[in-house]
Amino acid sequence: MANVGRRHPMRPIRRDRSRALQISLREQARLPWNENEEEPLGSQGRRMAVRFRGLAARIPSTTYGSFGLYRYPAKFIPHVIAYILERYAHPGMSAIDPFAGSGTTGLVARLYGVHYELWDLNPMLQLLHDVAILPPPEALDVDALIQSVRNSSYRFRPRWKNLLYWFPEPIVEVLERAFGYYHHEEDPRRKSLLVVPLLKVMRAFSYNDPQRQKLSRSPLAFRRVAELMEGDWQSRFYAMLRKELMETIQRLREYQNLSPQRVQAVIRAGMDAIDYSAHADGTWDLLITSPPYLQAQEYIRNSKLDLVWLGYSEEEIRGLARAELPYREVKPIPIHSPTYWEYWSGIAEDSMRRVFERYFWAVLTVLGNLAPHIRERMFLFVGPASIRSRPIPIDQILVEHFVAMGWQHEATLIDSIAARVMFRSRFNPATGLEDRRMPTEHLVILKKVQEP
Repeated sequence: MANVGRRHPMRPIRRDRSRALQISLREQARLPWNENEEEPLGSQGRRMAVRFRGLAARIPSTTYGSFGLYRYPAKFIPHVIAYILERYAHPGMSAIDPFAGSGTTGLVARLYGVHYELWDLNPMLQLLHDVAILPPPEALDVDALIQSVRNSSYRFRPRWKNLLYWFPEPIVEVLERAFGYYHHEEDPRRKSLLVVPLLKVMRAFSYNDPQRQKLSRSPLAFRRVAELMEGDWQSRFYAMLRKELMETIQRLREYQNLSPQRVQAVIRAGMDAIDYSAHADGTWDLLITSPPYLQAQEYIRNSKLDLVWLGYSEEEIRGLARAELPYREVKPIPIHSPTYWEYWSGIAEDSMRRVFERYFWAVLTVLGNLAPHIRERMFLFVGPASIRSRPIPIDQILVEHFVAMGWQHEATLIDSIAARVMFRSRFNPATGLEDRRMPTEHLVILKKVQEP
């Protein structure tokens, strides 16, 4: 593939060689330093070790309330967004997240009175967001609702030829009845309350292994399903559905206890951020996002079980998967980062180099298109994902590129990853190489330099 960036002269960029500072929680509350202090940050900020879970006490845990409503791959830590909004925002400001995932940025923004716009390729964004902000029902006969699902005369069968590859045939008949009720439910609130419990129980009875990020079967999953199908498994199915429904209601109560405010929210789900960002016509105070991982995305594949039962066809899902990063075709752009070219030159395999190129072309196209529409700051939460077991300093590449484009790098805050919902193994089965998971994630803080 053509070396596009080298045809465009790059201004020299000094590397940030400052070491990560180990600091106490009390000191962390002041990070990054105030611009009026004696030591200004300049165009290249500092790198500091932090613990976001200790900086945003308003949110009790990463899975509290609606934040733990549904397991979604590579979820944005709500404490990161809370830290950003506590320090850099005030009620009435606006934020955009072009890689919104399950919508965590919006859920946190509501707590601080910040208007928001969320984009994501995955149509699940709209559904999960709408459920998460629901006020808990004041009066709902849960047992009557479960009985209505059980007695439903409606049927819904996904348009998917591999259905029996993922489910035992007897459970498919029960799922057809349950999702038939869901698709014909006319009360939007009852429908929203029911959908997450249905999806969770559906996954429990599938052969998918939830400990793996990609949709895949495993012996462990087969044993789990075999145990669930023992005895009176139909009663077990509806008992699990009832339990999940009660948990959903409890999580909605917990989220409402955090006092979310009425704000303006725009959700754009099932759309291509690369194409849409080229025609963005709004302005926002802040951009807050966690772009997809360098290689472990396939979020659409991970959501396929959900999407087929929600009514999406195989062709629609394939169309979404073809638009995922970094596997889709992307128009090359110049990358203004010496670190990018250093790592680019060290990738020997053409296929891996193509993944590397497409990832940065895509992410920087979206962020670059939106940058002129941001009034104050961009916050980019990324980690040093690996290619062939070599960690890539994505944060440094983003910093160098945007500093070259005129932005000021205020700081990079580094947080250790406390938990990960991935299947753990010493070696990557696809490559045979040692599998190095990301030990840290980094929050890059970029400030817009105002024109004189």
